[in-house]
Amino acid sequence: MNDNAKNPSPKLPSEQEILRGRRSEPSDALAREAGDMLKGASPVAAHDQTIFAVKELLRASLPDDDGSLRHTILARLEADYPLVASYFGAPEKLLLAWTDRVLATGSQLAELVRETDARWGREYAERPHFERSGEAPNPDDPYTENSVRMALEHLRRALQAPG
Repeated sequence: MNDNAKNPSPKLPSEQEILRGRRSEPSDALAREAGDMLKGASPVAAHDQTIFAVKELLRASLPDDDGSLRHTILARLEADYPLVASYFGAPEKLLLAWTDRVLATGSQLAELVRETDARWGREYAERPHFERSGEAPNPDDPYTENSVRMALEHLRRALQAPG
């Protein structure tokens, strides 16, 4: 009888046989053990997942033809780890909380408009049109306190709509 008749399929070496000749390092053992713990987990951090979802919500729900307001809001949220962490998995609630905070305080709204104007100027290689207290906004200014307030209120309504 030949060897193939006794053993129709050759055995694959087991993990132990493969590792027997290798020098073991603590990091190898940790990697083997951690492999099972991470099964099914996303390799993307929860913060990044939440920011990505916020980006999609802003793209879909915030009226912003030039995109500078969207980018400014996203940059502010990306940097606010504690706020984002308190809303992991709930990007709508995160945006609602953030929007409420900005709309409730005139100084925060003014600062958002100023940052957005500056970003717009950089992105379009134009001189930004900053609003001055007591003066009418420049008619060429794409981001005034009034227009940003209206955009944020529109965003709030869109996020609260059943759906």
